[in-house]
Amino acid sequence: MTDLRQLRKRKDGETTAKKASQLSNASDIPLLIPSRGAGKRKTLFDIAAERQAELLEGQPFISPSNADAKPAVVTATINRDGTLSLPEDSLPEGNLIGSIGEALFYTTTLTMLHFTLDVLVHQQYRQEIGWNMIAQRTVITFPILAVLVYIFHARASTIWAQATFLGLSVAAGCYIIYSSNVESYFAVMKRAPPLGTLWVWSVIEMRLEVALLSLVAVAGYFWWGGYSIF
Repeated sequence: MTDLRQLRKRKDGETTAKKASQLSNASDIPLLIPSRGAGKRKTLFDIAAERQAELLEGQPFISPSNADAKPAVVTATINRDGTLSLPEDSLPEGNLIGSIGEALFYTTTLTMLHFTLDVLVHQQYRQEIGWNMIAQRTVITFPILAVLVYIFHARASTIWAQATFLGLSVAAGCYIIYSSNVESYFAVMKRAPPLGTLWVWSVIEMRLEVALLSLVAVAGYFWWGGYSIF
């Protein structure tokens, strides 16, 4: 059997060699008509037409690898102020960087406010401005504000955070009014910048109705105590 197979291979090889030797030019190559039946593949024009039709119907492209994947479902809660609260596990991986960036932005702005109030209170009492002392207080204030903002800003929409901001706003506003009317100018110069900064920050973080409530409470304390602005 092995000898017969070898003889057949030799004969087939000799036949192929003879046919190849008989071809003298390209016109001697036999031509076949291609099959136009089953097995037709899509051309690039066909694929582009299908994608264009999907776009017109409003359907996004779905890769074959993700065609059978189940869509992700995220449960969101609508807050009273119209914002959305998402679960922590549904937030993107880069959310921590975003939180730190927002905290740095708020901290830098509030530190500049503290610096400005420190300079203005010296100007109000016509005291010599000690730039070195003001710079030192500003540097000390920055990390304290950074920690507070990072802890509370991301949770500002919660009820307990709003209650904390409300109490902080009323306490800071009322004490500034009391201090500026009763205590000495030296005490006002020391306490007005940090308390004013905390007051402004707490009002910014509160919802509108809560912020208005805090301002009404401070105005009521001002009227009840018979204090004056100047």
